[in-house]
Amino acid sequence: MPSDSKSTSGVVALADSVSNLLYGIAGWSLVVLALMIAGAGARILLEFETTAMTAVGAAILFVLAFVTAAFGVFANPRFRTRLERRHGLSTFGRVRSVDRRTIQPDEECHEQCVSCQGPVEKGLVRRYREEYALAGIPVYTSSVGYNHYCLGCASSEVFGKPHADTPPEPTTVPPVQCRTDPACCSVRQHRSIVAG
Repeated sequence: MPSDSKSTSGVVALADSVSNLLYGIAGWSLVVLALMIAGAGARILLEFETTAMTAVGAAILFVLAFVTAAFGVFANPRFRTRLERRHGLSTFGRVRSVDRRTIQPDEECHEQCVSCQGPVEKGLVRRYREEYALAGIPVYTSSVGYNHYCLGCASSEVFGKPHADTPPEPTTVPPVQCRTDPACCSVRQHRSIVAG
């Protein structure tokens, strides 16, 4: 029994969505657990006498909270993508960024090229976003947009080559103005110029 590739890709997309959701729940749960552990460490420091034993116990809880929060951040797909898009540590405030990827023919892209308005079967897609960063990590994305380019327009934009569909610009050759020297052009041209 042949399998339909569209239904298979739909099942895979559903499995990916469920997986991302479960990883997100696990990540947020670990972050909440880390906050609870850090709260217990702070409570130990505030409510009990400050001795070496309470300080060591609180330090162990704070380290455990940090490790748990780190696992939570790396388990959550949204946190991971934000960390992958990080900027320099000194970046604070509004940041504009552009990234690009190629479009393969098997992706079935139904967008039009922004340059020539033609269909995009393969080419380039640029995603531009405006986000707010705190110590280089994007915390809020205010806008996201996409520009799709066909292969010809993408190569002309990226590499500076002219688009394959556009005709080359005509070059004008100045007329030969020789009347005496037949070596400057072919004999036939020379005769027509001299006769004219």
